[in-house]
Amino acid sequence: MTQHMSLGNNIKPLRNVAALVALIKRVERRSFGLPGMAAFYGPPGFGKTYAACHAAAAMDAIHVSVQKLWTKKTLLTSVLRELSIVPRSTMADMMMQVNEGLAISGRTLIIDESDYAIARGMIEIIRDFHDGSSMPVILIGMELLPQKLRQWDLVDGRMLAWVGAEPADLRDAQLLSEVYARDINVDDALLERIVDVNKGNIRRISTDLAYVCEQSQLQGAKRMTLDAWGDAPFLRGNAPGPREGLA
Repeated sequence: MTQHMSLGNNIKPLRNVAALVALIKRVERRSFGLPGMAAFYGPPGFGKTYAACHAAAAMDAIHVSVQKLWTKKTLLTSVLRELSIVPRSTMADMMMQVNEGLAISGRTLIIDESDYAIARGMIEIIRDFHDGSSMPVILIGMELLPQKLRQWDLVDGRMLAWVGAEPADLRDAQLLSEVYARDINVDDALLERIVDVNKGNIRRISTDLAYVCEQSQLQGAKRMTLDAWGDAPFLRGNAPGPREGLA
């Protein structure tokens, strides 16, 4: 299934959003003869898919998010759906349709959850997307994605750049608070604490910001500071232990 998202004002210019956009522009503007594949990688929760959604909307890129049980035919069908092309009967014909469709559209292809694509034996088909269309292909995956791709010389040799997603910083947290805690004002000291507790994990920071907003509203507070929050736990703390007599 292709990743869809209602953007509205929810996609903020986080540092990893900017990094992915810069990577795509670099590949799109590469000199003639240079390879057109690249990788954007990092731990879960660093906002890679969030960035891909922005890139797809802002740069008219195709964003396909692979799932664990996908087959090669599922991948081909999903890309064709994004190109508004009706699939033909055979996979070979579908491959030609994808390559022609990408070349005609002039659109960059973003393959999210590329680790699944590797595990399901799709990586050489993805390389064929690049070779057959001459369009940029951006792979998004986990921290070990670059090492996994080195197993295929024909893929590794087509990589123009590798960019690692970075943990969120205070500015990211300020932007995220506009989405997940927009009804209150969260001071920078508390935002820094949330960033530190979650080690820059954007998904967890967002969850904790929503929790701080919820607790502030229960207290009737329009502003929450680090002093006011005190030693109260965050939602994304350690998982609770088993309750006595119920384990």
